[in-house]
Amino acid sequence: MAPGRQSGVAIILAMLLSALAAAVAVTVFADQRRWAESVLHRRDQVQAQAVALAGIQWARQILHDDARRGAIDHLGEPWAVPLPAIPLENGSIRGAIVDAQSRLNVNALGATGATAGVERVRLQRLFAQRGGPVTALDAIADWIDADTIPRSRGAEDAYYLAQPTPALTADAPVLRGAELLVVRGVTEGSLAAVAAFVAALPADTPVNVNTAPVEVLAAVVDGAGPEALAGLVTSRANKPFTTVAEFRARLPSGASLASELGLAVRSDYFYATVEARQGTTLGRARALLRRRAGAWPAVVWQVVE
Repeated sequence: MAPGRQSGVAIILAMLLSALAAAVAVTVFADQRRWAESVLHRRDQVQAQAVALAGIQWARQILHDDARRGAIDHLGEPWAVPLPAIPLENGSIRGAIVDAQSRLNVNALGATGATAGVERVRLQRLFAQRGGPVTALDAIADWIDADTIPRSRGAEDAYYLAQPTPALTADAPVLRGAELLVVRGVTEGSLAAVAAFVAALPADTPVNVNTAPVEVLAAVVDGAGPEALAGLVTSRANKPFTTVAEFRARLPSGASLASELGLAVRSDYFYATVEARQGTTLGRARALLRRRAGAWPAVVWQVVE
């Protein structure tokens, strides 16, 4: 090969090697940058989740302190005031506590006795008023109760075993309302329509008439329209009920209470939700807390996201 041609090939080869080296450098730099960003994101995520979990401890402290202040629970107490977004280094935190007993308890459908009958009527009314799964009441009851005998419009093992994905009924109380999505006749839309007004608590847990929203009161009280119930809620804000008998006595004109069973003026179960932001990452912790006399509130279940 001629010297001039050899020189040209060498130059081209050198240029190719330079281009390759540059490409490798860019790739390595990009990979390092992605790795660094991934590490920072993961660090922020872990910190956000840790802060959110600390917020659950804040909720437990608030509820523990509140238990010593009085014999009733109402929406004028400190626990009911949402924690606004509080700035932190590289982020913020906010949270809220909601009375789980302000809602109707779906686990009451699987119970027996007089209270269970009263609770079923209330749930049926709530579902009908809010677009919930009315036709699935028997199926929900069968999913929760301990026996294997299907109700008239219910479903036990035979139905679920015949589905594309065979399963067995739980035959036990649910821990969260979302579990009912596997029950015959329950759809995402119908459950979402009543999700804010139902809870999954032990079957004998009463509804607190001091914290129940208008939608729940409409299922509890007979003969009262939305305006009358709104007036009752306004009256309650000014003077909370000290007994269920007082709640009955202060009902609007023309309204009545079929039964005082399953009602109360204090609560033991509360939902706590905390959101913490670190950088661009959001961490969330949700928990069901049970308050016990003289003891630190227990965590029934907890989810960290």
